[in-house]
Amino acid sequence: MSLALLIKAFIAAFLGGIIYSLLGIIPGTDETATMAPITLVLVLLGLEPVVLFAWAIGIIIAMQITHTIPTAMAALPGSTMAVPMVYYSSIAKRLGIPHVAMRKMAAGSLIGSFIAVPVSVIFAYFLAPLGDKISPYIGLIFTLGAVIIAYMSSAKWAAVISLIPYSFLIQGVQRLAVESVGKTLFISIFMGITIGPMISELFNVLVPKMRNKQRRDKVNEIWLAPETRERYSFYPNPLKIFTRNQNKELALTSVIASCAFTFSPVGMTVMLGELASGRRKELYHKITTTVGVQDAVTNATYIGGLIIPLLAFGLPLSPVALGPMAPLFNAPPVFTIDPVHNLNNYLEVWHYIVFGFLGIIAGSIVAYPLAIKKARSWTEKMFRYISHEALIGAFLGLIFMLAFYEAGLVGIIITLCIGLFGGILHNIFDIHTGVQFMAYYASGWIVSQLLALGGLVI
Repeated sequence: MSLALLIKAFIAAFLGGIIYSLLGIIPGTDETATMAPITLVLVLLGLEPVVLFAWAIGIIIAMQITHTIPTAMAALPGSTMAVPMVYYSSIAKRLGIPHVAMRKMAAGSLIGSFIAVPVSVIFAYFLAPLGDKISPYIGLIFTLGAVIIAYMSSAKWAAVISLIPYSFLIQGVQRLAVESVGKTLFISIFMGITIGPMISELFNVLVPKMRNKQRRDKVNEIWLAPETRERYSFYPNPLKIFTRNQNKELALTSVIASCAFTFSPVGMTVMLGELASGRRKELYHKITTTVGVQDAVTNATYIGGLIIPLLAFGLPLSPVALGPMAPLFNAPPVFTIDPVHNLNNYLEVWHYIVFGFLGIIAGSIVAYPLAIKKARSWTEKMFRYISHEALIGAFLGLIFMLAFYEAGLVGIIITLCIGLFGGILHNIFDIHTGVQFMAYYASGWIVSQLLALGGLVI
């Protein structure tokens, strides 16, 4: 390992930290829609595997720290992962302690990250020998995972049943792609799922009845808590922001979340956050402990969901690996999962530790001090000067550029088709994109088995 490579990895994670620190402050930002496209571009540009890994950790840390700012200050989720924290943040705001809650969340996020890296590496190391045994059954495993994640969603059986028509749609457009451009597609379909909710919302504008429902007569008003006068060092010790008992609880929940890589980060955040909340009766300690635990669990689940499937199997067997971090597993022609040829083949165990911690430090250099010291002023700037519509437009442009790169006009059309259908499933039927990503990977096995069954019946 050369010093030049370390410096390059640090710079990549640092720049990613700056970009996603700004994105995290903007309410309602979706992790997959923002992380996956840029990461995919870097993969296709041929960055070194260890640099890509450091970048991934850096952007995860930055976004999961700064999403605490609008969540705590305005009770608006800074990202989809912050939705479970809105309830307790709104109570903290009414109590007049949003700045306290925000610092607890930022510090909890950092603690959860530092714990998650070694824990997930150790857990993955013991799971790694199973990789060769599960490879022949990967189609069945993806299908079982899709069924479980679908049933755990709010749509329940509707989501499970939707796996069948959605799988046929995926395999149908793949056949069209083979006939038209001579190859199956990944980028166009993956990005179609990613921007599905956006495409569906934009399509609503073309429907007069829905457009009238969404029309607003006045500008939204958002109230921010006043600025605090407390002084902190540039990079405060996160352990000192909590009590000793709180630190123990954060450590325990982070360890549990790091190993629960197959579970949804949102689900783990809700479950372990409620467990922490239920153990306390005094309101101040309940709120400040719960939000800290929630953000620690968020980061720990995210990092575990990246490292464990990557190190142990090289296959995207977690919601994180299927969504925002998918380009690190499957980004043809650079990375593939059949056969497995991705970061799993290039990174050794110690790489995950060294470059994992490097990514945490570089990604948090801007995000953590920003969350601790400049929360209100930066939140106000984002609300005033950053257009959410412009941000969406920029990412849509990037995604369509990637689709065109893969398959020209056919890629763009397929992205639109998948996006519209998947967006309707997400926005109207609560069949979220996590279910759709799993269906994409399981579609080959589902369709082949059903066609074989139909042949036997006939």
